[in-house]
Amino acid sequence: MSGKSRRDTPEWAWEQTLIDAYYDYRWHQVLDPLAAAVRRWEAGDLDHVGLARAVGRIRKGVSPIDYIFSEKREMLVRMIEFDEKWSGPWIAAHPRPETPSLEAD
Repeated sequence: MSGKSRRDTPEWAWEQTLIDAYYDYRWHQVLDPLAAAVRRWEAGDLDHVGLARAVGRIRKGVSPIDYIFSEKREMLVRMIEFDEKWSGPWIAAHPRPETPSLEAD
């Protein structure tokens, strides 16, 4: 990109917002059940074995997140967009910015 870093573009900013939102979504999927288990354990409704099982499920949930977010940016964005259940509503609420036409006027 001549004269301007890609990071200075609306497209890059949109992608970063997409990535950040999806990152939060995926961590909530993994950590919210643990938080609920901790609350149940603190209230005396779950024993230490149940809490340990909840922690074990977290370990399994972290691997896919690590895999997805270790990808190069372009692939990561495509992978997020492929998760249409999440990305469809998000993109509808946050449309991708228009890219300027390369055609001469």
